[in-house]
Amino acid sequence: AVVSTQSTGEGYASFAGKNVNVKLIGELNANLKKYASIVWTKDNEAWDPATEGKERFNGFTIMDFQAENAGLYVGKIFIEKPDGDYKCEVVIPITLKEGSCTIDIDNRDRLAATKPAGKPFIIMCRVKLTNVRLDEPNNPNNVDWYRVVPGEADQKIEETEVLKINKKGGTYRLWFGNPTVEDSGTYKCEFNEQNVRASTEVSILVA
Repeated sequence: AVVSTQSTGEGYASFAGKNVNVKLIGELNANLKKYASIVWTKDNEAWDPATEGKERFNGFTIMDFQAENAGLYVGKIFIEKPDGDYKCEVVIPITLKEGSCTIDIDNRDRLAATKPAGKPFIIMCRVKLTNVRLDEPNNPNNVDWYRVVPGEADQKIEETEVLKINKKGGTYRLWFGNPTVEDSGTYKCEFNEQNVRASTEVSILVA
């Protein structure tokens, strides 16, 4: 006789770009490894974790999870043991956590005043994330800085001796060490990670 059961997994909700590890429980790993075979489907179509992820004897891993990987995964598990045969079906919904970003210039009001040439100042960009998990939250390169020139492509800003990029006090910062009249213009702070993109601009006048 074949003993048949069915169970529904709790499901997974993953951030974009992360690895999703699905691990089956309820049976000894030793038995799964020695006696079990698993056939997977995704949204009622055949799905092979060996080619679309990483196959494991007790589940699978999806690398670099993206929106197209979300779906309903069903595993048909066949266990042929000396004391009898067993069949189990596990249903696992996997969804994508949709992220969002709110971004603004923290010291916008102070930057509205004309900046004296030669006197250092900072543009502070504050980023608030929802359902986005950064690998290095304190990395200043989580955002990009640009100079906005009308009629031209935005010019990405790179660090120099008098132009520094860092993160401090919860804000991403663009530091002008020795500003000149030529530094007057519009600057953009942009976040673009894990399919979430947002930006904000501020205009600076140096005289």
